[in-house]
Amino acid sequence: MRSTAILIAPAMFALALGQAIAGNYTVGVESNDYLPIYKGEGGNYTGYARDLLDAFAAKHGHQFSYKPMPIARLFDEFAVKKSLDFKFPDNAMWQADIKKGANISYSTGAISVTEGLLVLPPNQGKSLATLKSIATLRGFTPWPYMAQIKSKAITVNEANTADAAIKMGISGRVDGVFLNTTSASYIMGEVLKTPGVLVLDDKLPKEKSEFSLSSIAHPEVIKQFNEFLIKEKDTVKKLKAKHRIAE
Repeated sequence: MRSTAILIAPAMFALALGQAIAGNYTVGVESNDYLPIYKGEGGNYTGYARDLLDAFAAKHGHQFSYKPMPIARLFDEFAVKKSLDFKFPDNAMWQADIKKGANISYSTGAISVTEGLLVLPPNQGKSLATLKSIATLRGFTPWPYMAQIKSKAITVNEANTADAAIKMGISGRVDGVFLNTTSASYIMGEVLKTPGVLVLDDKLPKEKSEFSLSSIAHPEVIKQFNEFLIKEKDTVKKLKAKHRIAE
């Protein structure tokens, strides 16, 4: 009896203090090819995000299993059905209507990306008023263009994959493609073998977006992850270098 009490007490004490203890957790992730940041396909999850989350889990004795799924379903499973321990990536601005009423904890940004409009080089520098259509991934919200979208000045074409959205821009089916520049550059160069075929138009609205880890059930692990990002800066830096990510 005495030895059992000694084994149980630390876990109970940690829970009482709101501290994270090692556990087996399910992380909901997007079933998109958004390399080098992440790729969820056929039940597999790869890229910088996978390496970063695995490094964090190993450091603290957690076991993460990853469940790739379409963006709309991912939000539903996480915020409505609450069937997932964590979601990545996430941001407090994304799908706020679906997440309304859910007490969600967000980590600091695991990566910061620039999201903007990629256009054909000859079209770079045109005014916002000339834009009539843009493409983006299904489930994404092009925040900098919402006023024009709501007024129907701009129509949105949703693609199931990032490379399909980029192909819409290359073919001229749309005036621009709203994606993050890190993944768009990788896809154009490594997947489509057409580096620089689209370029970011700096004169059009763009924004910095933080990709965070989020949880409803485990705010103590989110706090632990925040500490990991600070204390393991060298690890984070090496993983970004491995995946050729520059912020």
